[in-house]
Amino acid sequence: MTNLLPQGIEIETSGVSIARIKTAFENASIKGASVVHDGTPSVDAEIVLPPLCLFNIDGTPCQVAYEYLTSVCRVLNRLGCRINSNCGLHVHVGIYPLADDQQPHLWTANSIAKKERTGRYYTEGLQDDPISAVVWYDVLYRYSRQQSLIDRILPPSRTGNRYCYPTHINSFEGRNANDATIESVKQLTRGKFSVINFETWSRGTVEFRQHSGTIEVEKIMAWCRLIRTIVNWSRTDRVEEGTGSTTQTTPENPFRAGSRVGVQYSLMRRLAGATTREIMDATGCSEQRVRAAVSEIRNRIGHSAVVTNTMQANGRRYGDGTDFTSYEILHEITVENSGAVMIPENRIGNASIWSNVDDTDFEYWQARTAELYPN
Repeated sequence: MTNLLPQGIEIETSGVSIARIKTAFENASIKGASVVHDGTPSVDAEIVLPPLCLFNIDGTPCQVAYEYLTSVCRVLNRLGCRINSNCGLHVHVGIYPLADDQQPHLWTANSIAKKERTGRYYTEGLQDDPISAVVWYDVLYRYSRQQSLIDRILPPSRTGNRYCYPTHINSFEGRNANDATIESVKQLTRGKFSVINFETWSRGTVEFRQHSGTIEVEKIMAWCRLIRTIVNWSRTDRVEEGTGSTTQTTPENPFRAGSRVGVQYSLMRRLAGATTREIMDATGCSEQRVRAAVSEIRNRIGHSAVVTNTMQANGRRYGDGTDFTSYEILHEITVENSGAVMIPENRIGNASIWSNVDDTDFEYWQARTAELYPN
């Protein structure tokens, strides 16, 4: 099991226009970053970075990702971007970890290049199956269990904030973690504006929303490292694979609305799917590009979720053309031997959010609390 998780960073700032930030990024040759309107009062711009693998297997910073983030923050600081109490730092954790054969620096470089070139996120080199709902239930449980402690490592403006509501620990009473589904985990939260937002699951991420806005690299890295440690500790020391099978629902559409791959996904998810010819007519894509998009979809939602029907199965004969091959995305798939369950009490790891956090990071957060709440 790899501990390499893609993380997408969104930085909210004030005081400098979107146009100025875009121009500064172009002049600094920063690729793949989007600068968009957020809609939050007193927030003038949101900087959305491509997914990065910020850390190597041993927990040290990935040099490519760190240098990229440093360049972004350097430009924002030089422009005079400001952070006010309405600004947030949102971190998306990819629900599909990197595949075992991937190297963080190469994957990150490919991710930046893909976003710059196409405007779409890089989905290759990821594991076929997502992190299980049982793991995410445990992550939310552990976060909620020590919500008051997390509040103390962040500024007061992020406690009880209407853009990041907490889940009360009492919400878990009478529930069995082993029965968790993503839908049942969502029901424990208050939707998008929760400290942990599971509404982005259909787009391949879980969003952590509580951190305050910042354009300081080390603060961003420290928060991303803590999130990574919390998630990976639940994966490795609190949840294990049981026997049997689980039923998973495929996302309604994990791709950008109106994009060609998004249109193709919707066609393929219809009952009986869609032929290559139907997809070509609807998108204007070549047969080769349709097949490439099928591969991209498989990489995003898992190979077993996409069924290929040959032209013979569709009542065609050899010579009719391969564009009559059809593809169908199943609404539900059964995953064998992936029944994630909580580890028994006599073996389960500590539920503390500080579990497996190294001494340097632990001391950083204690110092942060003392700085924010001196009394």
